Amino acid sequence: MALKRRTEKEFIVDRVKRLLLPILFVLLTIGPCSAYLLAVNHYGFIGNFLQFYPNFFIEPKKYLFWGHMWFCLYLLVYSFLIIPLHHLFEQRNNYIGKFIWFLSRGNHILLPMFFIMLLEALLRPYFPGYQSFWGDWANVIVYFSFYLLGYSAGRDTCLIVAIHKKRIPFLAIAVLSTVIHIVFKRFYIQSHISSIFWGSGAYSWVMFFLSLFRQHANKDSKVLQYLSRSSFSLYVFHYLILSLFNFILLRTGLNHYIVWSLTTLGTYGFFFLLYKSVLKKFRVLRFVGGIKV
Repeated sequence: MALKRRTEKEFIVDRVKRLLLPILFVLLTIGPCSAYLLAVNHYGFIGNFLQFYPNFFIEPKKYLFWGHMWFCLYLLVYSFLIIPLHHLFEQRNNYIGKFIWFLSRGNHILLPMFFIMLLEALLRPYFPGYQSFWGDWANVIVYFSFYLLGYSAGRDTCLIVAIHKKRIPFLAIAVLSTVIHIVFKRFYIQSHISSIFWGSGAYSWVMFFLSLFRQHANKDSKVLQYLSRSSFSLYVFHYLILSLFNFILLRTGLNHYIVWSLTTLGTYGFFFLLYKSVLKKFRVLRFVGGIKV
């Protein structure tokens, strides 16, 4: 756990470097570039990029503002919120240990799923989710609940073991919940019920994939090391590449499934060329992309 390895000040500085600075970089560069392509392709904007640039900040919701970096923003806020909670948990370590031990016994690891289902039923119909943070209360609270569960798993690996033991039930619940949710959404049946299955599906999918990667990706290999080094830079820069491919391909009149396939393959292919030839060579880009050489 990061808070055990660092002082509080070191933890805050690290979160600012790893999360806040990349967010600001994207807001000033990648975000406006992607939004310009959207404005030209979808909103019929006429003019050059410099003429458009102020519009990105004037109409943030229209142009998705921080776009894919919403995840880093939420994680940054949660990182700050966990500091006082960490102090509280340390003072009551015995109670937290008992709670984690309780969750790791029998089928108790399923209990947080019902809490997530309740949150979704109460909040999702009224706050469907825009990743704006303020006003996005369903996502804010549900995501923070997952964050706290991850924090608990970091304190004691018995939770990860318990999750792994229930991987098959989690997969079954995830598939069934997803199918039911899609059916309910398709026929516009009561949104509260649909949200309940969204919650059970979300929790179960997260638990299943956590177990899957614990089993198959928790090892040392050159491929995993490469993916680990490049994954955050892919996250930071992929949206501009994806937007550019979409901008070009949507004008060709090709079938949308073909456009999607070419965009996906092109984004990955172009990124790894960019990663090798550009991103690793410039210190600023290495810093923003979290690339260690």
